Amino acid sequence: MDEHSDNELVRQFKSGDARAFDAIVERFQDRVYRLACVWLYDTQNAADATQEVFVRSYSGLRRFHFRSEPFTWLYRTTRNVCSEFNRVRHGEPLEHEPVDAGDAPEREVSDFERARRVRQLVARLPARQQEVVMLRIFEDLPVSETARLMGCREGTVKALLHKATNNLKRVMATQVTEHD
Repeated sequence: MDEHSDNELVRQFKSGDARAFDAIVERFQDRVYRLACVWLYDTQNAADATQEVFVRSYSGLRRFHFRSEPFTWLYRTTRNVCSEFNRVRHGEPLEHEPVDAGDAPEREVSDFERARRVRQLVARLPARQQEVVMLRIFEDLPVSETARLMGCREGTVKALLHKATNNLKRVMATQVTEHD
């Protein structure tokens, strides 16, 4: 089924083909999980949110009208689910999955630590800048798709990304001088 387009998979699912939904999950699960990780900063909550996105999608995709791409619809569902997760745990400290250096090679630990630091820096940005970094840099989406997902113009995406990268450079420069 991998050769089918996203829209074709949704059409097949809407026609009653349960295998098409399995293919949709397989195609998008990693992307949804990565988005949830960025928004929730916790791998367990991200896994739970990913599962919830696809539970909701099972009934929601039956009402999908093809006014956008299926991933655009999943992105918005993911954003809504993650917002709900954040509201539920509002005020709770963020939990990070511990990394046991004995269980992972040193390089994987340093990669995990580097990714954790980047997520922490991005988390300091205003919400719209976080979103544009996530979509343009983490997900490597084109400006046009990012604009469509964010509900804004392409120029706004470019401006937000410019501000976000400047803010990240400033924060990183501050951290470097603090550690010297």
